[in-house]
Formats: sequence, C-alpha cells, structure tokens
Amino acid sequence: MEQPSEQIDALHRAINAFEQSGIEYAVTGSWVISAYGILRSTHDLDVVAALKAEDVSKITKAFVSPPYFYDEQDILECALTHAFFNIIDGESSLKIDFWPLKNDDYSQEQFRRREQIDIEGQLAWALTAEDIILAKLLWIKISDSERQWRDVKSIWALKQNDLDRNYLETWAARISVANLLAKVTT
Repeated sequence: MEQPSEQIDALHRAINAFEQSGIEYAVTGSWVISAYGILRSTHDLDVVAALKAEDVSKITKAFVSPPYFYDEQDILECALTHAFFNIIDGESSLKIDFWPLKNDDYSQEQFRRREQIDIEGQLAWALTAEDIILAKLLWIKISDSERQWRDVKSIWALKQNDLDRNYLETWAARISVANLLAKVTT
C-alpha cells in the first residue's frame, strides 16, 4: 500500500526538522518497515530521539508552529522524565511520536548502530533491520500481536541473507527473546 503524497511530504518536513534541530534521532516503525520492502500504511512517524531537557528549544525551533502543534511544557516534562510525547503536523495530520532513547545497553547499542536509509526519497537515520526485528520481538514478548509477527516474518523473508545473524542471536539472548527469534529463523 502506497503512502498518500501529503503523508510523504509531511515525512520529508519532519526529517528536515530533525536534521535542522541537531538532535540525534532514528526513525522506526511502519515507515522503516516500508523502506525495508514491506509496504505498510501509517498515519504516524515513530522516532527514537536522544533528547535532553536542554534540547526542548531545539525541537520548538525546528518544529515551528504552525504547521506543527504541540504543548511545549509537555515536551519539557517528557524530556525531564524520559517519557513519550508527540507533535502533530497540521498540514497532513501526521502524528510524530517521540520515544526517548533509553539508557539500557540494548537501546544504546541499537541507537549506535542506526544507519541512513532512503525513506520515500529522503535520507533519514533509522534503526537497522536487525534492530527492528529485535524491537518487534520485545513487543511480542509483552503482547503477542499478529501484526508484530507479520512484520518480523516479512523482514526476515526479505532480508535474511543480509542480516547479521550473530548480532541477532547475541542480542536476542541478552534481551530474553531468543525463543521468539528461533520461531522465525528455523
């Protein structure tokens, strides 16, 4: 399923705003899954951001209102507490979900491994295919979702020859999802 052009335009605006802000980020979720070859429709943009309280002004300068809508105080509180928040693109209704970069070893490693990929004609920092698989397996561990399984199996089917299996197996064991990974790889 192809994304509507206004959603693609909104994606490009958001990526440009991230680049302008200077805040390190990594796109994840449906946009990245689509970039890896599994077309998914979405109305949001999931982003992991290395955001500190002192970076809030960078966000508000890069994501100018309008067209973006947000509560600056909410962003500050979320930055202080490492909580999730979102910004809405008023031109397209694209919701940009900001997920704070966690301090655990795996989150830091997946963020360190992010790479620039083409997402709908725009270079953007994104989580690797291996880390999308592992993140999806973590979600499955919490809530057994058919959609999450479908994403994992699809990425595996399309990318298995290009994936770093040692990395997948090592981190699957470390984050306690090795049994779930085995269901995909065997």
